[in-house]
Amino acid sequence: MTRYYLSFLSLGILFLLFGCTFETLEAVTCMSKGKGEISYLAKRYRAGDKIKFKLKTENLKDEDILIVWDSKFGVRYFDKTVFSEEFLYVFPDSLSIYSGFATVKVVHCDRILCQESTYIESLHPVGSIESYIGPKTLAIDQNMESMLCLIPTDKYGNALENTEKVLFSTKYRNLQTQRVTKNIDNLLSFIKIENNQQVGKVLLGARCVDTYIDEQEISIVQGPMKEVNINIVELHPYGDDRQLIHLNTDVIYDVKGNIIADGSSVIFLVQEGDKVIAQYQAYTVSGIATVFIENPKDAANWTVSISGAAKGNEVHLKFEDNIESIPLRIEKEHLIIGPVIGSLDQYIPDGTQVSITFNNRFYRDAIIEHGFAKVEIPKNALADAELVSEVTINNITVKLIY
Repeated sequence: MTRYYLSFLSLGILFLLFGCTFETLEAVTCMSKGKGEISYLAKRYRAGDKIKFKLKTENLKDEDILIVWDSKFGVRYFDKTVFSEEFLYVFPDSLSIYSGFATVKVVHCDRILCQESTYIESLHPVGSIESYIGPKTLAIDQNMESMLCLIPTDKYGNALENTEKVLFSTKYRNLQTQRVTKNIDNLLSFIKIENNQQVGKVLLGARCVDTYIDEQEISIVQGPMKEVNINIVELHPYGDDRQLIHLNTDVIYDVKGNIIADGSSVIFLVQEGDKVIAQYQAYTVSGIATVFIENPKDAANWTVSISGAAKGNEVHLKFEDNIESIPLRIEKEHLIIGPVIGSLDQYIPDGTQVSITFNNRFYRDAIIEHGFAKVEIPKNALADAELVSEVTINNITVKLIY
């Protein structure tokens, strides 16, 4: 009896297992026989319009479907349960504010039942027009031109349709205003501003329907400099990087005899022999460029010239050592440095760096104050049979053997 009972129980368990398996397979299998048809979806809308459509279905009662909005900004999915064969579906308002093409799809069991496309048009422009301008300075002796580009948008930020037009206005100095109408193409509209060989400002404006740009301007200026003459205004002819060389130029003219425009860049090139050691950029005011160049730390021979196509003179600068003497003495286990005298019979500036070496093994640094520096001698150096102190200031080295 027990054996029969166990057999019956085993059969029951197998039945339950197979039954669960069949139910699971039935739950995950979706064989769609449904049909759908989209209607009342307009071919064109205006940005911000409410977008809706009518869906007619077959064999989809109480089924879940997916409504898809596919546009240039991505894909949005909306779940919907079908309660009647025909119903009206309304999209959220946030979808219709972006212009461009969009496709509406109805999906059931991973199968597209139907789809239709529509186009959302941009509205009229509002606010100010976003504008971009090319080179803002044109030289009269060069075949250059600039460009003004506009991107008009509606209140949602959509670029306007190609059917819209932009009116550009250009005003050269002493000339009448020129007006030209241009289409919008590939989201933008533009004009080129020619170099009319006349020095002065070019004022630019534009409008599209009832929107405008902020006033833009381009300067037509004199050509590149013809010749540059360098002058020495002030010079401290000694190696001392706390001092500055003051140079400027004569008034600089272009090839047509005009004073070059304020803000023109002039590059001063500093060379020591054949090696370029520094470049200084200056800008002209009333045709004159001024520059301050840091002195070398020690003796040197420099040549200063103008870099670039402009020709001009070279300035030769000679710097001598700024230190005349560096006395050394030892007092009670200290090395006394000074008074350090400059070439003009003066104490060298406070804060001048001093490097000290004892017996080529022990290193110390110090700073000159009132012409002197005081450094304690390492005990290990004092224990040597001979004490050699080596002091370097501004690349000048002296020794004391004790």
